[in-house]
Amino acid sequence: MRSIVRFSAVNAKIDKMYSNFLDDTDYINLAHLDNVNEIVNYLKDNSEIGELLIPHNRTDEAELSLQKYKLTQIRKLSHYLTDDYKKYINALLLEFEIADIKKVLRVLQRNQGYEDLSSKFVIMNNDPNFKIDSSTDIPTFINSLKNTKYYRVLQSYQEEENDVILFYMEMNLDRLYYSNLVNISKGFANDDKIAVKNILGKKIDLLNIIWIYRGLKYYKLLPEELINFCIFGGCNLKYDDLRELCYSENLDEFVNKILNTEYKFLFDATNTDIYMDRRSNRYLYYIAKKEFSKSTFTMGKLLSYIVLLDAEIKDISAIMETTRFNISFEETLKYLVRSYKGSEI
Repeated sequence: MRSIVRFSAVNAKIDKMYSNFLDDTDYINLAHLDNVNEIVNYLKDNSEIGELLIPHNRTDEAELSLQKYKLTQIRKLSHYLTDDYKKYINALLLEFEIADIKKVLRVLQRNQGYEDLSSKFVIMNNDPNFKIDSSTDIPTFINSLKNTKYYRVLQSYQEEENDVILFYMEMNLDRLYYSNLVNISKGFANDDKIAVKNILGKKIDLLNIIWIYRGLKYYKLLPEELINFCIFGGCNLKYDDLRELCYSENLDEFVNKILNTEYKFLFDATNTDIYMDRRSNRYLYYIAKKEFSKSTFTMGKLLSYIVLLDAEIKDISAIMETTRFNISFEETLKYLVRSYKGSEI
């Protein structure tokens, strides 16, 4: 009974919000358009999401508006929950703070892009710590975060070599984010813990696989370093499983181990590096669609809605991005999270 009371209002709100999502016809129409401005105008005429957009000629400006829309939608759900469930929704919002921190770190590491950095923040525009100019360096910025949860996970890596510092810092920020969600979910009812394991847990599995793969392939990290970056609390890959993956003798051995799991789809086709993130997102998308349709009074509908909302934003952004490169309609579909005939790569 408590579950019904807890989720009846928020599930009704989620159903209403989901009913405003684009459908297959919309995505087909969008994939035929030629530029960002046409896409924004189509969304303004045919969707709720378009109401928050203004005409754009630049992809990055439009994508920033989409991220702010996502932030707004998640914030709406927080009002319907209490206790650890409200904490969980609020913890989801840290994604946007972390994304802004990553933008600062990239500008500082590359030593370019200071002039328009503040216009790219989703949430941190008014934070004095984010007033960055060419005199700011990475240690100075990290020191400005001393009274935040982010300082501890960043300060140990501020003197790393330039070619790996972003990898280390971004991995640690993401580990902080997902570990926090896992810890909060420990206070949920059992049915809700199962829903978290099925959705968030599988996302964590995929993130660990992708990060270990990239750490081995591009950064030649040692096994001890790899295991230190792993997120614990996944669905199928426990500590011993992750340790075994991290201690693979080489990349081929690592890939062969994954081919014996349910996540083999990441590596059992061509163009692995190009489509790895897309394959991961697509896998989660269809798990979320299945969970959403159950309409049970658990965290399942809320968690699946977050995944589906993220896919909505990713797919609109992907279509906008393809207009920059004169990519054909058929090729555009291959970059979407959702699958259409001929785009199953």
